[in-house]
Amino acid sequence: MPAFDFAGTTSLVTGASSGLGEQFARQLAARGSSLVLVARSADRLAALADELRAKHPVTVSTVPADLSQAEQVSRVVAHAAATQVDVLVNNAGFGTYGTFAGLDPGREHAEVMVNAVAVVDLAHAVLPSMLAHGRGGIITVASSIAFQPSPHQAVYGATKAFALAFSEALWAETRGTGVRILALCPGPVATGFFASLGDPAATSSIIYGRTADPADVVRAALRGFDHDAMTVIPGLRTRLLAQGHRFLPRTVMARMTGKMLAPAEKHTTTDSKPAATPPAPDARG
Repeated sequence: MPAFDFAGTTSLVTGASSGLGEQFARQLAARGSSLVLVARSADRLAALADELRAKHPVTVSTVPADLSQAEQVSRVVAHAAATQVDVLVNNAGFGTYGTFAGLDPGREHAEVMVNAVAVVDLAHAVLPSMLAHGRGGIITVASSIAFQPSPHQAVYGATKAFALAFSEALWAETRGTGVRILALCPGPVATGFFASLGDPAATSSIIYGRTADPADVVRAALRGFDHDAMTVIPGLRTRLLAQGHRFLPRTVMARMTGKMLAPAEKHTTTDSKPAATPPAPDARG
């Protein structure tokens, strides 16, 4: 299958004001796609839009919105449905860290809204038109954590497992239509994600010991999209970790992942009780 021609298309990118979303916006604009940028930060969206318009012959519009709020998701969905969106990048998302019972219920609910509900609603808004035109696609940012249970990040891992399964199912449903569906499953990436976790101890865990460059991750995603791949897991180490579930019982995988995600002191201390994680700002943009 030939590489996807973004020239003259319109791409809607959520979580576009920073991190992977910002990189998607930059690289898609460089490929000739006009943009609809969605994130909470109106000022950062406007600054990025101005920069991209100055660098590339594309149109860029912004839709400030908090995708944890149902009415704001509906507003973005209505905008997407009224626009000819050729490519949707479901990138917005954030994580929490800590034992589930100690985490703030409202924040966990917001996490499900952003990472799962908004993903489904936006896909519903744009996919029928893509199928009618026989062209376009959806890139959904899942995570390598989607492949196994994730103690200390139970809700985050579950939402990313949902995103992966949902995306791969759409990939199968759209075969032969000309529409491309891709799940992007990176390991830790150097973005604002870590600040959103609300617990500095998270960065001391084994799993977050090294991070990938956002630009490299997005380049890998777009290469996969060009080749109509179903799933992209950037990096050999990340691919190996993600596939561990194929060779070990899930009970073993859950315990192993729990140890890898535990704060560094938990690797050597067994008699301390995990502290509850307080609410904190997230990385939705």
